[in-house]
Amino acid sequence: MLLIAAVVATSCKKDTDLPPEDLGYSFFPYIPGDYRIYDVDSTFYDDFLDSTFNTTFQLKEIYDSYFTDSQGRKCIRIERWVKMADTTNWYLRDVWYSCLNNFRAEKFEENVRFVKLAFPIRTSTEWDGNAFNDMDAQILEYENIDGFYSIGTLSFDSTVTIVLKSPINNLINEKDETEIYARHIGMIYKKFRDVGKEFVTGTVVSGVDYTYELTEYGHN
Repeated sequence: MLLIAAVVATSCKKDTDLPPEDLGYSFFPYIPGDYRIYDVDSTFYDDFLDSTFNTTFQLKEIYDSYFTDSQGRKCIRIERWVKMADTTNWYLRDVWYSCLNNFRAEKFEENVRFVKLAFPIRTSTEWDGNAFNDMDAQILEYENIDGFYSIGTLSFDSTVTIVLKSPINNLINEKDETEIYARHIGMIYKKFRDVGKEFVTGTVVSGVDYTYELTEYGHN
């Protein structure tokens, strides 16, 4: 009996000594004073005017302050500043916010609610990024968990890639989206493409195609 009790006690001690399971929350940090700066390259295809408009600029996201939303969650206000050229000043374009709970990370973009990550971060995890808005379902999944990634002069040892489970690429449409997050930093890369094509030539005639690449991050 003493031997059994000792084994049980040892087993219980080992269980309590185990580190907590890593669910992936560190891929979506939000601390007041943090900032991220992205180079943005955006192309808009206007089929009505038969024109293509390309814009490049810098976007700075400043994590401003915490607040409690109507569901009692701790959320953070995000100021989004834009700089069109090196010789121009930053100007405040809009304000978004993010919320995090045990199951998902959300971002409210122009008051539209998106599920950016679902926990735990595993290759088997799938979720609908549009679960809380009126857009069509967008099923997302993870790839390259804890993979290395570099952008320009920046390198990140632990990242996760989010992709569409069923991207579209046919004779008349293309739709694909990729986001990459780094631990303790958040989103470092985004590629979004949703375009319509001319059936015969395959020429893009409508839609949008844009890329975000992180160039600087820190804490004020």
